[in-house]
Amino acid sequence: MKLEPVTKIDQISENDTLIITGHTLKNEPVKAEIVKVSKDGIEIIFDKKMNRYFNLGMFLQGKSWVKELAIIK
Repeated sequence: MKLEPVTKIDQISENDTLIITGHTLKNEPVKAEIVKVSKDGIEIIFDKKMNRYFNLGMFLQGKSWVKELAIIK
């Protein structure tokens, strides 16, 4: 298992397994179920039932609740 830190807007693909740290999550493995492009950027939805998501552009700018993000390879 290798962790690849997310540093680019086009790095995450649908169904990638991500490790997220931020707000209430600490090194939480999640599946990127949906990669959605909106006028505000790309939204990664990882729990549809609980409506849990984050904006990738905001993460890359340091303005997201997600503080650390990596892809499990």
